[in-house]
Amino acid sequence: MKLRSSIGVALATATAITTIGVPGSTTSAHHRPIYVIDQEQVDAEVAEVEAATGQPVLSGEIRGAAWIAQIPDDWNGDLVVYAHGYRGEGPDLTVDAPPEYEFLTEQGYAWAASSYRRNSYDPGIGMVDTKNLTRHMRRLLRKHGRLDNTYLAGVSMGGHVTAASIERYPWLYDGAMPLCGVMGDVELFDFFLDYNLGAAAIAGLEPTFPYPDEDWTSTTVPLIKEGLSTDPSGAWAGGFDQILGAPSPLTEDGERFKDFVEVGTGGERVGYDLAWNYWHGLADPSGNFFFGLGEGDGTIANRRGKVAQNSDTVYAEEYGFDIDDDVVRQRAWFRWRIPWGFKPAPIVRGRLHMPVLSVHTTGDLFVPIEMQQIYAREVIGNGDGDLLVQRAIRDVGHCTFTSAELQQTYTDLFDWVEHGVKPTGEDLLNDISSPELGCDFTIGSEGSGFRDFIEPCTT
Repeated sequence: MKLRSSIGVALATATAITTIGVPGSTTSAHHRPIYVIDQEQVDAEVAEVEAATGQPVLSGEIRGAAWIAQIPDDWNGDLVVYAHGYRGEGPDLTVDAPPEYEFLTEQGYAWAASSYRRNSYDPGIGMVDTKNLTRHMRRLLRKHGRLDNTYLAGVSMGGHVTAASIERYPWLYDGAMPLCGVMGDVELFDFFLDYNLGAAAIAGLEPTFPYPDEDWTSTTVPLIKEGLSTDPSGAWAGGFDQILGAPSPLTEDGERFKDFVEVGTGGERVGYDLAWNYWHGLADPSGNFFFGLGEGDGTIANRRGKVAQNSDTVYAEEYGFDIDDDVVRQRAWFRWRIPWGFKPAPIVRGRLHMPVLSVHTTGDLFVPIEMQQIYAREVIGNGDGDLLVQRAIRDVGHCTFTSAELQQTYTDLFDWVEHGVKPTGEDLLNDISSPELGCDFTIGSEGSGFRDFIEPCTT
């Protein structure tokens, strides 16, 4: 699904919302940009990391992708490779150090990160370029001693890269740490489709409107809002005022749609009302964040073929809403649904050969915690449940983890791989309605800046 770059701008300006992993596009699916490494940005990142750690940083280029890396003076023999999230649709390639890189360096871990050779939502290319960097680092580190364990960590789209990489190249990695990851591969885009077309059906629109539609937010969306809200031209669904206690502008059908989205993002859970208002007022003051994700020609990564589909969705069963006869149907290009090839969004099958510690915020509606449920279902179905631990963090933002949470996750994964100490986690596959969801793993009140609005844990 081609997604507008204006959404990335909205996220960048919204209060305390991270832009990691935000798809957006205004380019044609048939005209791929010419990508160029932003060497000024790479040099600035190298300088910043060297200033923060007091140790040198390596950098270079592999097949059109920039990379940076650090090998601590007191290297402990292990390597952490970082897979970044979505970087927009522009032509400039940039590279970032992994989250909490100072912690990794202090603990003696070598680390490396790639820009990938392309931007856009293209985890298939991210998977290849991360593999190339991993192999390069393995060769380089042999000059410094013996390489023991290699870890792969990724955020958002980088979580998709991570999940796909450890299945495609299991011999390269010993442990994985996807954070706020798109673990359900193309099913994330199915949710974006359900949001838009489900909203139209619940609002009472006849299923005769065109879709996909490049002008979706200016043609059909205003009609949807009229059916779901008493304030269709303003803050139609909620926002900061509602977080502070103002009444909801949603109609009865609007409240039904809010329940529909709760089901589609993982089910009843603590802090959902806050998450709804956060994502429907702060991510975009017009409330169009998710409607904007439905605007375009249905493609991603400048590749042909629609990625999302609901042609096989039975809404009465999957959502508990009797709208099956009222929803516009769309079928994806068949090649998006097969588990082989280097497609832009590779299919994740949940086959594990190493420990995986995955973390997600409870109120992320953009890359919802349902991604973890899909992944857990696949992993357990393959008989690999003992190799997966999942954790919830009580927050409403996307990838809004605290430093303490990230450091704890690194430490627990390292102990699991190196010492066989399996960390504790939570059952996210089934009912996640417990008011104590995430209490064991949430550390600090920073994150998105809205954690204090979630009801406190009782234990």
